[in-house]
Amino acid sequence: MFQQITDKNEAKISRAKGIAVIYETPAIREHAVRFCERLAAEQGAPMEMNWWSFQLLGHPALRSDAVEKAAGVDVMVFAMNASGDLPEEIKLWIERWINKRGEREGALVGLLQREEPRGMASFREIYLRHAARRAGMDYLSHAAPTATKAIPDSLDSFSERAGQMTSVLANILHKHPHSPPML
Repeated sequence: MFQQITDKNEAKISRAKGIAVIYETPAIREHAVRFCERLAAEQGAPMEMNWWSFQLLGHPALRSDAVEKAAGVDVMVFAMNASGDLPEEIKLWIERWINKRGEREGALVGLLQREEPRGMASFREIYLRHAARRAGMDYLSHAAPTATKAIPDSLDSFSERAGQMTSVLANILHKHPHSPPML
């Protein structure tokens, strides 16, 4: 009933890797094109690519087709500005995509363009991280994994705050206790 695989090459999946790219603007799309070219060069294998703009995902008929196609991809790339919140139609699309995706491994890549210096994670990045977790995917960003930024209300942010010396804490620590008078 079960066939044993004796050759390691037989165990490899012969299908092309699927990648979907959701981009906000044409300029940011160009950044995503360069990223995908590097990814394809590193893979050395055929890759099936789908590209959808925020504007395209705003159309109900096109949005449904994109959900169906994106449900089968291995890598989902979101190329967008980091600031602000995501438009509601994009959040709705992401939720539909997660529900169709099923339980498979994969990666969600956040290519976020920042105008301000790096600090706390943006709302968009936090949303993408949570979406990746719910989809059972790894979240990857173009920032180094050792970058010093913390997601609000995460263990990293609590740890960072615990190590900070505030003026109130300094007063408490450096104030000498009064000893009670001796009788």
